[in-house]
Order: sequence, then structure tokens, then C-alpha cells
Amino acid sequence: MKTLILLLLVIKCIAGLQPRVDPLVSTPKGQIRGLRAEDGDYDKFLGIPYAVVDENDPFGPASPHPGFETTFEAYTDGTSCLQAGYGGSTAGTIHCLQLDIHVPRVASSTNTLPVIVNIHGGGFVTGEKSSQNPVFLMKHDVIFVSINYRLGIFGFLCASENRYKNQGLKDQVLAMEWVKEVIGSFGGDVNKITVMGHSAGAMSIDLQLYVHEKFADKAILMSGTGLGTWVLSAENDDIPINTAKALGYTGDNAKEAIEYLSLRDPAEVVEIAARLGLLSDADGHPLTTPCVEPIGNGALLTDYPVNLEPKVKGMDIMIGHTDKEVMFIYPKPENTNYYRNYDFKTELANEFNEVLDADTVKQFYIGDEEVNEKLQDEILDYGTDLAFIYPVQRSIAKYLNAGVSNLYSYSFSYEGGRNILKVVLDYQSPGACHGDDIGYLFQVPELEGQEISEEDQEMIEVMTKMWTDFAKQGNPTPASSQTFTWEPIVDASRRPYLSIGRPVAAQTRLFQDRVAFWDLYYELHGDKIKGVST
Repeated sequence: MKTLILLLLVIKCIAGLQPRVDPLVSTPKGQIRGLRAEDGDYDKFLGIPYAVVDENDPFGPASPHPGFETTFEAYTDGTSCLQAGYGGSTAGTIHCLQLDIHVPRVASSTNTLPVIVNIHGGGFVTGEKSSQNPVFLMKHDVIFVSINYRLGIFGFLCASENRYKNQGLKDQVLAMEWVKEVIGSFGGDVNKITVMGHSAGAMSIDLQLYVHEKFADKAILMSGTGLGTWVLSAENDDIPINTAKALGYTGDNAKEAIEYLSLRDPAEVVEIAARLGLLSDADGHPLTTPCVEPIGNGALLTDYPVNLEPKVKGMDIMIGHTDKEVMFIYPKPENTNYYRNYDFKTELANEFNEVLDADTVKQFYIGDEEVNEKLQDEILDYGTDLAFIYPVQRSIAKYLNAGVSNLYSYSFSYEGGRNILKVVLDYQSPGACHGDDIGYLFQVPELEGQEISEEDQEMIEVMTKMWTDFAKQGNPTPASSQTFTWEPIVDASRRPYLSIGRPVAAQTRLFQDRVAFWDLYYELHGDKIKGVST
């Protein structure tokens, strides 16, 4: 017996000295080798190219990646598309059309798992696939794919030269096509693909749903729809022309300017455009975003969403927002000049060609008081309603009319130690800011190393379970999975939703008075919405 025990110990020690065997997957694109994760029972495949950008035509369409003749070592994370960060520094590369895949080790050809494809946010000008670590989601046996897509001037240039519009959206289409073709090789269920996005990622998804039948099996839209007040850009030849002039171009033609910029260092182009203030306006709204294209020549979005019906028949959709979205772009109350000079017309002008009844809007939110810093909470409600909450309500109505299968709505108001932007911005005002829900689904760089409180851990477990149950079953609270039931919206009359706060609870008629006010306002002035067909 002693000899047997000693032999087993020796075998165990020898096994422990063996080199780690990284996972190798054979796919229609060739062999791909990944890494064993060290923080969970899953494997990860990082930096897999799904498409190729032509160096000589960086503003033009990408091509599907041809695949690998030798084994591709998917070991390298962190590649981002070219962007100018909010601090002014330029990062990334034009050769960025990659995706990461995280696969629980239980996945196999005989045990296929649902797939979540994540499209990151960042206002169409910043962000990257690796910014949201899905380690919390991996415990729930889903495959998680995150993608890069071109940003800013290379991804969403909206010049009169039509060939260069919406390249970022078209990159996303190529990524989804790659996933549908290849993910089965990783043990993914090709009939259970959920596309998920936050902010510009959610806006992207909604725009894709107006264009594509079966873009995905399910969709999760967090804090963004295609009906948002600043989502779509108008044509603007000044961006390529002025950028090119700063680099030595002497003409005044958009096509020539783009061709001139195509010959320059892409990082230099982004740096110059950012320095000239051509990527965002004075209020922080991005200027390089999706736009409407003429039909033909590979056009994707050929009309404004307000005029279209989404192609969501038979789909399951989850959609929601935080309760104080715009906190991240509105100053703190200490900035008294901002609030004392606040003009309710400004936000309305982002949505309507002609601003009418602005005084009525002001009266509804603050009564007869003059604007001042003490009314910050009411002003945040106004900005949040117009830019996020009411666009979600309008999208819900469109989905219902278009025959969506199951439609779930939520409002996130929980305040904890993982409310990302409130923590980063040191905001003490009540409510949850834009992006604050992300910290309870993902491990993010801003919170790296943070000790998670018991209450925050409970929220992580509740949210990741609901999000992954939705991906698995089209129902975020299947029988006995939670202590509450999240009901779908069946028609426009009742509109149940889940309030994700303290506590998490099922409710109906979100912000009823505020939504009713905007129902009436849009009924009166809907013909003034930018892009609406009359």
C-alpha cells in the first residue's frame, strides 16, 4: 500500500511538471490555438482577424479574412482600432479587425453552448474589444465573443463621397458573418447567437436590425438605440477636407481629400482630426457617427430609422438604460455657470429641425424656477429622458409593431462600488450614470484590483444570471431562477419592466408622467424630427 501511495504521488508530481497544453481548434478558417484561462474554467482565443483593411484604401470597405495556412496563435490581446482618447493621445492601428473568443471548457460538438457577441461602446470614436473582461459571465456556460470595428474618421466618415460611409457598421456585419461560419467549431450553438452592446454598441445593433433579417437570434441593447438624439450624422465634407489641409492638401474636394489622407500615416490623420476638434463638438457629442447612404454601391443604412420598420419578427430582445444616463456629460453642481446658463433648446435641437414649445418643456421639468445648480437632478432627468429613456420607449413601440417575439425592458438605478463612471468621475449625485451597469456584468480596467463587496457580488450574480439565461432561453428569469419574475412587454398599454436597484423588483409604467409628456410632445411635433419622411 505504501508503495502504491508513493507511486501515485510521483505520478502527480510529474503531471504537475508537464507543460500546459493550450487548446487547439480546427475551423473553416484554419487551425487556431488559444490560451488556458487562469481565472476560471474556460479558454480564450485572442486577437483573431476576421477581416482585412486595405492599407492603400483605409477609408474603404474591408474584406473577409482569407483564413490561416498555418496554425494561428491567438495569444495577443489589446489591439484596438485607431482612436484619439479623451485625454488627447492617439492609440491603435488600422489593422484592427479582430475578435476575441472566451469558451467554457464544457463546450464541445456534443454540448454546444449559446453565444453572446459583444459590440463595445465609446461614442463611435473610442473603445476596444478587450475593455470588458467576461470572467463573471463565464461561470454561466456561454461562449462570449467581443469584436473590434473601425472608429472615428476611418469608421464613420460621413462625407458626400458615398463609398466611405458607415465602414464601422459594415465591419460589424463581417464579424457576425465570421462568427456564424466559425463559432460551431468552438462548441457554439449557431442557432443561439445573441448580439449585445452598450451605448454606441447598442445603437449599432439597433441600426443593424433595421437593415438585416436574422442579424442574430436575440439582442441585448443597453443604453442606446438608433433613435437616440445624436446617433446619426449629416454629411460633412469639412472633416476630410480640413484634416487633409492641415497635412498639406491644397484643394477643396472631398474625394481628393480622402485619397490624399489615404496616403498619410493613419495615426497622424486621427491625431490631426482630433486636434482640430473634428471628431466631437463642444458638448462632447461625436461628429463621426453612422449616417444615411444613397441606395447602391454597398450601402447599408439607406434611410433614417424613424421611417423604417425593424426586422425583428420572431426575435427576443432585452432593452434598457440607467436612470440618470447623462450624468457623465453634465458637470457637477459645483459648475454653477453651466446650470445657470442651461438652455432646454440645446438638447431639443439635436432631435428636431425646428424647436417648438421649449418653454413648455422647461415648465414641465422645473416649473417657474430659473435654472440653477440646485436643479441639477431635474435637468439630468430631462437630458436622460430625451437622449436615452424616451428613445428606448419609441424603439419598444417599433419592436412591438414589427412582431418581436419576447421583449424585456429594464431600468438600472443600483448604486454600488462598481458603478464605473460614478466611481471614476467621483460623482456623489443620486442615481446610476451611463455605463454604471457594465461593472456588474464585466471585470473592467477601471475597477481592476478592487475588493468586491458582498452586496455588489450579489448584484453581479443576479445580473449575469439574467443576461445569460436570456441568451440561453430568450427569458431572463425562467422558472425559479430568481426570487422575482421579469415579465415581457406584450402590448403598449401596460409595459412591465424590471427595476434593477435596491431591491430588484418587477414594476410597470416606467416614469409614467415623464413618458406621457414626451408621448404628447412627439405626437405634436413628430413631423419635425430630423430625417422624418413627411
